[in-house]
Amino acid sequence: MFNVGSATRSKESMTMGTEPIVRARQGWFQERFARTALDYPVPARANRLDFMLGALTMVALTLLAVTGSVLILYYNPTPLGAHDSVQYLITGAPLVALLRDLHVWGASAALILVFAHLAAVFWRRGFRRPREGLWWTGVILLALLFGLAFTGTVLRADQEAVEALAHATAGAGFAGPLAAPLRPDFTPSTPLLSRLYGLHIAVLPLALVALMSLHLWLIRHLGVSARDDVRVPFRTHLRPLAAFALILTAVAAALALAFPGELLAAGVGGYELTKPFWPFLWIYAAENLFGMAGMLLAPGVLFGFLALVPVADRKDGLAARATRVAGVALFVLMLAAIAYAALAPAQSHLGMEM
Repeated sequence: MFNVGSATRSKESMTMGTEPIVRARQGWFQERFARTALDYPVPARANRLDFMLGALTMVALTLLAVTGSVLILYYNPTPLGAHDSVQYLITGAPLVALLRDLHVWGASAALILVFAHLAAVFWRRGFRRPREGLWWTGVILLALLFGLAFTGTVLRADQEAVEALAHATAGAGFAGPLAAPLRPDFTPSTPLLSRLYGLHIAVLPLALVALMSLHLWLIRHLGVSARDDVRVPFRTHLRPLAAFALILTAVAAALALAFPGELLAAGVGGYELTKPFWPFLWIYAAENLFGMAGMLLAPGVLFGFLALVPVADRKDGLAARATRVAGVALFVLMLAAIAYAALAPAQSHLGMEM
């Protein structure tokens, strides 16, 4: 007759017998990969979505790095071959074309997320002492992402790319030595498009990785800015983060399938028929209103304000309230400028033909 009690004891003894093996395996893994290093305490409030925007930006950047690594194999960074190489991968390599569309939507996701992250930190005043360095590295990261978005647009070598490059070279004439690499006559040995390709795949990504490393080190050193007496292991932060990362990737993939990135006809200089990539529409709006001065003034105002935020808002008081009002007003103005530029008819800014 079957003895239930003995079967239960046998099962318990088997479980007990496997526990030392599991512990030994965990010890082997811990000894080599420091698994418990992720168990340092963080505020429980850090498990909310608004505290994961920075990490989700890293997810979007990882998506860009993976897809971009494949696109490099198909791209021809020469003035005569660039547009044809993009046209080929769209028409002759469907899987690579999907990766390109995912790359485009990943760029939009990264810009939205890093800006949302800065907005969230600004609202909860996570830039105050001793976190000023964290804020400034985040502002520079935003600038680098704008640089990557611009160079990525130019690499298509279509009409929008040619017009964007014309605006950049015109602006470089006012920006002084720092913008010298954007001038066609910077060096006769390398075409401007090839130079921008080098910026896009090497110089800017390396700067981004270095700055991200500093940013993460400061977070680990200074801690999360969330105010919460309840502490939980950082490892618990990874589970909801992984779920949001999967959602972000799925949404980007769905958008890539539903709305493929467009490629216009090969660019022709001397004409202005298009509008820029949406993250630059607020600059386009300023150029519509104030000409070339507006194109240079708009980013100067934005990044100048962001750089001064930790200096202007050090403690509660009139300066802190004024900084918050100015920040909200600037954010609303940017959104309004993007909407205006998206709806307004295209305009000529550099004396080009329409």
